[in-house]
Order: sequence, then structure tokens, then C-alpha cells
Amino acid sequence: MAKTNIKIIEVAPHQKHSRQRKASAVVRVAAYCRVSTLSEEQELSYETQCAYYRNLVASDPALELVGVYGDRGCSGVMMKSRPQFLRMMQDCKDGKIDYVMVKSVSRFARNLADCLECVRALKGMGIPVLFEREGIDTMDDRAEMILSMLAAIAQEESNSLSMNIKWAFEKRQESGIAARRVPYGYRKAAVSDTHGSEWVIHPPEAKRVHLMFTMAGKGCRYKEILAALRDLETKENQATRWYHDKLYRMLRSEVYKGDVLTTKQYVVDYLSKKQRRNEGQRPQFYIEDHHPPIVEASLFDHVQTLLDSGALRHYAKH
Repeated sequence: MAKTNIKIIEVAPHQKHSRQRKASAVVRVAAYCRVSTLSEEQELSYETQCAYYRNLVASDPALELVGVYGDRGCSGVMMKSRPQFLRMMQDCKDGKIDYVMVKSVSRFARNLADCLECVRALKGMGIPVLFEREGIDTMDDRAEMILSMLAAIAQEESNSLSMNIKWAFEKRQESGIAARRVPYGYRKAAVSDTHGSEWVIHPPEAKRVHLMFTMAGKGCRYKEILAALRDLETKENQATRWYHDKLYRMLRSEVYKGDVLTTKQYVVDYLSKKQRRNEGQRPQFYIEDHHPPIVEASLFDHVQTLLDSGALRHYAKH
């Protein structure tokens, strides 16, 4: 059997992760930074991260900074909610980036599936990701196993934080504090008023709320109420959009008689943020006299009777 000559060629370290580039040997680097809130402390952390990568790349003539891609006030759980991360991924696909740097696995993603999907996609393009804190280079054959464990831990940390926040909300609601967005017709007060509420009536919006309940109480149809609301918007040069479903929800809302029913919906999965109507799956609390009412309880109850009877349903979509 004839001998075959085999020549072994050692690949230089800087060539191992190379993509098809121009004649220049400069490595085009992207840095990704993320902070989950807009607090002063995290804003400082964000600026520190950005400055660090600018200085790091500037100190090495073999590197060229394509850009620092940063998402402020964005959770790492959902990739689609991070526009700068998505822009970086697209620039990688467009061949503008050779190397990605990020502070840690938790800054890159707090979703195991997203983390691995993106790392694999970049690896398939020949683009390594360097996780500095953990010392992981994704082109290392052993990297994915370690990265999987760390990404799972980051995801569980996010889930634990979410559970703690949910528990705190439930405890607040038990004590009569409504942990919800301030509804139309109200504004959040700087301090609690004499009623003991953090919500105060906003007269221009309350005017519209009172109009819809008054007309509904007289048996006016949806079409008539909507026409009156839109006419009022035009006369006062305002731009609130009124439509059937919105009107129906507001006429059904107990907040306008001063009460609050908590947890009407709940998050099914903290990763997808998908919500469902709460039909007993989560604790609910009915808080009476939580804030100043816009309409009297007797008028509110009368409107509920008309809605239940279908008297106003001819124009409703629900």
C-alpha cells in the first residue's frame, strides 16, 4: 500500500475564528450591554459598561469597534423586546461583525432557549461570543455545556425575582393597596389625599366618564354614546380614540364607583408574558372605597343591570 504524505499545518490563534474579510486583518468587534431598569444606579452601570468596551477596543490596534449595542430598561427574558440586541444580530447576519463581547451570560439573555439559539446562530456564522465574567468563548467545543448551565441559572434568577414581585403585589392587595395601573379618569397623586387614596380624579377625563355613564343610564345605545364622546373630543380639541370594546370595558369597570377588583388577569408563563383572565387561578381581592368615585354607586349598578339585560348590546362587540 502506497504511503500518503500528510502535512500538519498549525493554525495561528487569531485565525481560528476568522470569517471572510477584507484584506485588512482588523477584527470588527461589537459589544452588547443591557440594564433591566432605568434607575440611576443601573444607568451608571450601563454607562460604565459602554465606556469599558470603548476603551478596551481602542487600546488594541488589531480591533475595530463596530458599535456598542445597548438596551436600557429591557428585561433579558424576551429577545423581541430588545431592539438593540436584534439590531446587533442583524448586523452579524449582514457580515458587519466578526466578534461579540458581553459582560456576562445574564446580560446577554435570561432565557435559556434564546441564549442557546443566538449563540448557535452566531457560531454558525463563524462569530464567537466572549462572556467576560465567566471566561467563556463560544467557539470552544466545551462552551455550550457550561453556557447551558449558566443560562439556566440566569433564567431561574429571573423567575425567582418575578415570583417575589408577585408575592409582594398580593400582600399589598391584601392590605387594601391596588397594585395596578392608574385608570383613565384618574392621576396618581404626589401624596395620598384626604380620602386616603393615591389616585385623584382628573376632571377633563372624568367629564367623559360621567357622560358615558349618564347616557348609558338613560338607555342610550353604544352608537349614540360613542358619537357624543367623539363630538366632545372634537369640540375640546382632544385626541382620545373611542370604540365599542373600550366603552364596554369602562362601563363594566368598578373603579368608576371607587372600588377595585385586583388581579383580573394573570401571567401564564413569565417567559412569554402571555396573560389569561383570572377565573380563580390566582387570589383576588375586592377593595371597597379605594379612591374617590366619579359616578354614584346607584348609577353604576343601574348601568350594570342594563348591560346584563342586553339593552345596550346592539352595538357592542364583546
